[in-house]
Amino acid sequence: MTYSIMKLIELMDDQFPLLLNTLLERMPVIVAGEDIELVDDITESLTTLCSHRHKLVFWRDFTSESEILGVWEEEKHNYEVSRTIVCGLSGNLRLAMDRISHFAGWILGVPLGFTVLGIQVTENTLQDVTSHILKNSSNCGILRVSSPSSITFSLVRSTNSSLEVEKKIVNKILVRKKQSLERIRRLLTKSLRGLNVSNHILTAVLKLDDESEKLTQDVFEEEINNYVHAARRAVTLLSRIRLARELGASTTLTERNLYEAIGWDGGELPDLIQFIRAEWHEDFSDCVKSGALSGLGAWVDSMWGT
Repeated sequence: MTYSIMKLIELMDDQFPLLLNTLLERMPVIVAGEDIELVDDITESLTTLCSHRHKLVFWRDFTSESEILGVWEEEKHNYEVSRTIVCGLSGNLRLAMDRISHFAGWILGVPLGFTVLGIQVTENTLQDVTSHILKNSSNCGILRVSSPSSITFSLVRSTNSSLEVEKKIVNKILVRKKQSLERIRRLLTKSLRGLNVSNHILTAVLKLDDESEKLTQDVFEEEINNYVHAARRAVTLLSRIRLARELGASTTLTERNLYEAIGWDGGELPDLIQFIRAEWHEDFSDCVKSGALSGLGAWVDSMWGT
């Protein structure tokens, strides 16, 4: 079975925003479980949470660290190139450990109890994999798969993220999905009114499981893209603020000015700055501050032609 976004939200409940934040910030995620097919299924399914990124599969699309580091270098020099998310399937775990030392943006399957290229994968192996990843990563997520309907997620180290954006996305999905399904059911019920149809047929017509999953997928991708595009507008603006500072201007931007300029009203500023750092390899934390700055709002407006 392939895990849809709706299924992941339902199974993970309150842990889903943390998982989403971890993936958006391109922290490595380990998927560990004793069913190798299930582990690989979930490993690949998690890449759909970042549909705005280009998926690369280790040992299919690249086989060496120099290749993936080359992709990252291109990202650093070209804002327009597609960002990447890397999928490492269970059968290639040993190859990944032997060849890769930087796992930013990776989702890595760890099949507990299986032998992979001569290595018996145990809980000790999982600890070794985690330690190997943390040599060059500030944090790492571990998603434990006990059964198809039992999934838990945690970070090795605590996070400072408010998760406000991710929680807002989930809430919007649930509200908009419910509203859309209710409208569809009302229209279907109205169209069948007066017809002599059995309850069995009526139930079948009003069963909208497939539509529910598709709606969830569509709304999720729309909300993620809204966030990514707002962050991209912030990059455009903040890069010019930085240029002005390099030319000698003592200019910084307030959080309010920034959010108004990019048309975004959710989440805390440190979370947005961290997402930009992960997505575009830029740290603009010195370009934004709290408080009012006279005259800057009009200058920002002029950049957008308003």
